Amino acid sequence: MPRILKLVVGAAIVAGFTYLALQPKSETAPAPVVAAAPAVPQGPVITQVPHQIQSGETLGKILQNFGLSAMEVRNAALPITDLAKIRAGRTISFFVKEDAPTPHEIRYPLSQDQTLVLQRVDGTWTAELDEIEYTVKQAVREFTVNTSFWADAVQAGLRASDIAGLAQVYRYDVDFNTEIRAGATVRMVVEELYNNGEFARLGHPLAVRFHNASKEYTAIRHIRQDGIEGYYDEKGLARKKAFLRSPLKFSRVTSGFSRKRFHPVLKRNRPHLGVDFGASKGTPIYATGEGKVVFSGRKGGHGNFVKLNHPGPYQSSYSHLSRIKVKRGQKVRQGQLIGLVGSTGLATGPHLHYQFWANGKIVNPMKVKLPRNQPLPSKEIPAFKANRDGWLEWLDSSGPAVAEG
Repeated sequence: MPRILKLVVGAAIVAGFTYLALQPKSETAPAPVVAAAPAVPQGPVITQVPHQIQSGETLGKILQNFGLSAMEVRNAALPITDLAKIRAGRTISFFVKEDAPTPHEIRYPLSQDQTLVLQRVDGTWTAELDEIEYTVKQAVREFTVNTSFWADAVQAGLRASDIAGLAQVYRYDVDFNTEIRAGATVRMVVEELYNNGEFARLGHPLAVRFHNASKEYTAIRHIRQDGIEGYYDEKGLARKKAFLRSPLKFSRVTSGFSRKRFHPVLKRNRPHLGVDFGASKGTPIYATGEGKVVFSGRKGGHGNFVKLNHPGPYQSSYSHLSRIKVKRGQKVRQGQLIGLVGSTGLATGPHLHYQFWANGKIVNPMKVKLPRNQPLPSKEIPAFKANRDGWLEWLDSSGPAVAEG
């Protein structure tokens, strides 16, 4: 009779893999020896605890809840930033090891590209800046205003911050609240930022050509030898002027300058020697030019009121504020926050009443001729022209689709 071999299935786990073996049964064969895989040491479990900073919260109050010393953490961060000035709405994250009584790491975003990282090693906090490194390319973006500047810019792939940045370039020439007309066009060479090969966002506009109401405005970005950045026209004249066209970034004109207007509160005709901008309560108001605060406080029907003296024969005022952010005698920069929109005084709803004087005479702030732009220093002109000519080729033709930066 032939010998019958019985087959048994042996299973073993080696280095984390399971395999099946067919083996003949033998009375003399030794049992297989399987070496146990070495245990892989496991690191401690780390839990991330995010905390969204609320209005009025301080660094000390937040860190106290995590058992941390605000003084130690703030001092470690000071070479990079002052955490005493944390901003409401941002999220500060704490990282805690399993069974540890307090966090060993803190992360706080400084911008969309930079994060402050604090780590505690052997009881001492250290700080470093974690910054995204982008690959920069240049490309052409363009759009036509059919519905609204904002909506059509978004359709072209611009974000809110991109649109605000574009408005900043031309804020001395055009009031984006009142002067944009249907059919206006924007064509620009702009940085495209890539992270690990993926498009992340747009960077600086490098050159922009803006057509609006039969007028053309060209802006070329130029960094001077002293490191100061600005936008200039084709001749090297700065786009920046002594005054902004509007004290609000984005709003709408609800009542224009008029020598005779029906007052909605007094119910009678009277001059309206200023411009009303409709905006929600709390909207930031900015000084249209550098100057000195000559009035800050309550003033009759103007409610909370601020008036500025500017260099030369100019003054400006801001009425119906909900809050005032400057004091009498204080010097302010162009574009500095001076208050918030409100409805104090004779006002039916939240808005800003803006007035402007030239040579002691009140004038229409939307139509007054303002001081000329400053030119680039002569030593800057050769570098500016070389920069300008390259970007104008892109604006004047279809240009390359994308170029490496």
